[in-house]
Amino acid sequence: MHPILAGRQRLALYLLTWCLLAVLLALVAIEPGRAGLRDALLLTFPPTIIYAFFCLAAWYPARALPLETARATSILPAHLAAAIVLSAIWLLLFRLWARVLGEAAMQAVANRAAVFVVTGILLYVIAVAFCYVLVAIEKSRAVEQREITVKLLAREAELKALKAQLDPHFLFNSLNSISALCGSNPTSARTLTTLLAEYLRKSLRIGSAESITLSEELELASSYLAIERIRFGPRLEFEQNIEESVRGYRVPPLLLQPLVENAVTHGVGHLLDGGVVRIDAARDGERVHITVENRCDPDRPSSRGEGIGLANVRRRVAAFYGEGARVDMRDDVERFRVDLWLP
Repeated sequence: MHPILAGRQRLALYLLTWCLLAVLLALVAIEPGRAGLRDALLLTFPPTIIYAFFCLAAWYPARALPLETARATSILPAHLAAAIVLSAIWLLLFRLWARVLGEAAMQAVANRAAVFVVTGILLYVIAVAFCYVLVAIEKSRAVEQREITVKLLAREAELKALKAQLDPHFLFNSLNSISALCGSNPTSARTLTTLLAEYLRKSLRIGSAESITLSEELELASSYLAIERIRFGPRLEFEQNIEESVRGYRVPPLLLQPLVENAVTHGVGHLLDGGVVRIDAARDGERVHITVENRCDPDRPSSRGEGIGLANVRRRVAAFYGEGARVDMRDDVERFRVDLWLP
């Protein structure tokens, strides 16, 4: 659809511009001693408004002959021919309308026929230039829309790829735990198998979603810690302090899973007396602040860089939330803490 006709406000502004042109033409068409401004306006307004709709047709050759690809030898003759034809039609409209108005109007048109023809050509040229501007704006918006679509598709693909890395990693560690318990504690191994099945059923149910609530994510983390508690017993404790206002906040599925898993595997699991895995979440201004904290062995060897789990969380947060999110890590002597700042 023509962009001018697509909205009432655009069409109204367009016609208002042509009304002003009709007033200027009326000032030119005034016959001193014969016709006043009122008669001149009556003469110029109807043909000018009709010509305004004729000039809307410039949109179609402007699209068919883009400046980037069409040759000048094709563009100039096409628009020049259209300008001459439409200008001639405009003059014909003036003459037909002047016959209705009377002899004075017919004489005014005859005296200024050349002015109307030249003006008609210039107005069509201006209309063509305006249409080329509209075509450029339309193409620019189309390019921006394609870029946004491509970015969204790329982000969704990255999220799916990163999420696919989490499930096998967690399953591998859980199966190792079951294998270790089969010989020493078959009852615990059976319980762990049941909890693992429940966890996988739960994760499959919500894992295919683009996002879940923070409450659902914490429920998954609790299910995971229930599995690990079979292996570690009372050495492993879990605390959470969640502000009610953020429980419905949307997060990507299994976002906290790598952090909780690292807290158990590389933190509490290395301590003889165990420790607490703590998750806090609260609103901080315009952002949501989530913290995963755990005790760790003060004599552990210093790590170089980040592990796979934390790096994965960073990439998922960046892909899901964009530049407004931040993931900070703080490694103290006896405490390890990860802070997520999410918009």
